[in-house]
Amino acid sequence: MFIRKIATMLLSLSLLSSMAIGTVSAAQNNKTIDYVALGDSLAAGQKPTEIGSNSTKLYGTSYPKFIRDDLSGKGILNSYANFGVSGYQTWQVSNDLMTTGSATQNAIIEAEIITLDIGANDLLSYLEAEEGDVSNLLDSLPYMTPEQISGLIYQMDSLKSIAVPYVVYQVSTLVAQIKALNPDAEIYVMGYYNAFSCLNDYSDDPALQAKIDQLIPELAELIQAYNVGLEQAVTGLSYQYQNITYVSTWEAMGGNVDSNARTYLPLDIHPTVQGYRAIAQAFWDEMSE
Repeated sequence: MFIRKIATMLLSLSLLSSMAIGTVSAAQNNKTIDYVALGDSLAAGQKPTEIGSNSTKLYGTSYPKFIRDDLSGKGILNSYANFGVSGYQTWQVSNDLMTTGSATQNAIIEAEIITLDIGANDLLSYLEAEEGDVSNLLDSLPYMTPEQISGLIYQMDSLKSIAVPYVVYQVSTLVAQIKALNPDAEIYVMGYYNAFSCLNDYSDDPALQAKIDQLIPELAELIQAYNVGLEQAVTGLSYQYQNITYVSTWEAMGGNVDSNARTYLPLDIHPTVQGYRAIAQAFWDEMSE
């Protein structure tokens, strides 16, 4: 919707510009959108690595970069700033937003489009095993026993009933903070995809894999519960603020069974370039309505 409105406006400006100054190029008049991306490792563009490899985190093409390129290709991008950080939780984004004079705050104030993906790291931070915090679940799995994984499964109901509403509330607070800085910005809030298909056939230990197979649908249900809560929150916020949109990526990334899930997530929870392109397309579909 926003992109269509911008395109209509640009056409009008172009006609007026041609009448008034004739030879001034359209490129000088069409740079109208400042785009800011906020979020976690997905906004940052973290590349997939083999689970348990302890490889150095690498970054490449992210979904915000695809959105940036789409805007640039239409000749309507003025500036782009990406503040996505691997491992970020809602409180860290909030700190960035509320730090007076920070690069994040200054960019938000000037932005026309803002994308936000956040919350998954918050949810996983509530998981505990005998050895303590397992917020970085995929790094912890190689060292866990079937009994410890059973303990994680046991926690899922409480996460869905307690942690999910709290994290959704935190994201709602972020949206309010953004709107306080920039009431006119178009905000797109991302729902997460099923990131755990990478755990299929994870272990050569039959007993361990059997428990992991029980954990996979529980994790998927946790993310779906979060997405439902997030979408409902965005709907509620839209009565108070203008220009807030929920973006579903569940189906775009393969849902539960689509073969795309293995194409987009062959190694861990972070997508391939094709996966990031699919996420960007989900955003673009909402922007173009």
